[in-house]
Amino acid sequence: MKTAVYYGPRDVRLEESEVPEIADKEILVKIHACGVCGTDIKTVMRGHPLIKPPTVLGHEIAGEIVKMGKDVMEHKIGERVVVAPYVPDGTCYYCLHGRYTMCSGLYDQTPTPGGFAEFVKVPDNIVKKGTLEIPGTVSYEEASLTEPLACCLHGIEECHVGVGDSIAIVGDGPIGLMHLQLAKVKGATKTILSGQLNERLKLAEELGADVTVNETEEKPVEKVMEETDNRGADAVIVAVGSVAAAEEGLKMVRKGGIINFFGGFPSQSELKLDPNLIHYSEVTITGTFGFSHITFANALQLIGIKRVNVDKLITHKFRLNQVLTAIDVLAERKGLKAVVTISAR
Repeated sequence: MKTAVYYGPRDVRLEESEVPEIADKEILVKIHACGVCGTDIKTVMRGHPLIKPPTVLGHEIAGEIVKMGKDVMEHKIGERVVVAPYVPDGTCYYCLHGRYTMCSGLYDQTPTPGGFAEFVKVPDNIVKKGTLEIPGTVSYEEASLTEPLACCLHGIEECHVGVGDSIAIVGDGPIGLMHLQLAKVKGATKTILSGQLNERLKLAEELGADVTVNETEEKPVEKVMEETDNRGADAVIVAVGSVAAAEEGLKMVRKGGIINFFGGFPSQSELKLDPNLIHYSEVTITGTFGFSHITFANALQLIGIKRVNVDKLITHKFRLNQVLTAIDVLAERKGLKAVVTISAR
């Protein structure tokens, strides 16, 4: 089979590899689509301290089951599925306290070799808790966005967004636009999204944003205050990994509100914070990472019933031999979300 192997910054090679052999509790999935994640972009562009080459990147996987171990009872050959890149073990301290994304064994089992390949072997724990049948109305490309949507769902739930809330979202990328739609699903009555690209802000309005702000032309903090009777937003989602964006977000949140640093920051980042914001204004500062098997299943359901439109976020489709091109396009902000479409021989 063909695989796109990452060897280091800007070094991705299309190679021939053996199709993985599966054990009795595993399945083999023929990959039809794999989304390109922000982590993939950062890794290919400059490397990643936790990702050691050579390896196959890609973890937003959707495909078809072509082979099953004899002990697999949950699925069937030919089933269209989305595959989670990890699931919690369910037994560690963190899982027993409901903090699934902090699971001590979160990465003990992962799909092999990775999503930028023609086939992937799915280990037994993910077969049981992280392999879901794709609804008939959902394409492979749409299904591949289940994982990032699940991450956003975890983020929006930790902000306790509810009916009548005002939500400010900093960032006009696919993550910001997913948070926007989820805020509407949760009942937010005023959503304010800030970014830098007019075409993305226009799409945000199509997807339900009540107010959009081009931060190159207006001041987002002033706009949020204007739209909330000078209180600030009930919840703020900082959907980009930028210290400047985080500092801006802290100025948008109301007394007693909550702010979520959703995007991962560069190493050695430092944020200056007046602790009185927490003490006197009782602002809750949180961050979220990843998803649980529960939010993963709920995210696919939201895509299936069309409560969240992920199709409009997919601006580019590339073949397996074009992974580096896909990375370049997204790194240059020429599109929103790219999907690598894969067809095995």
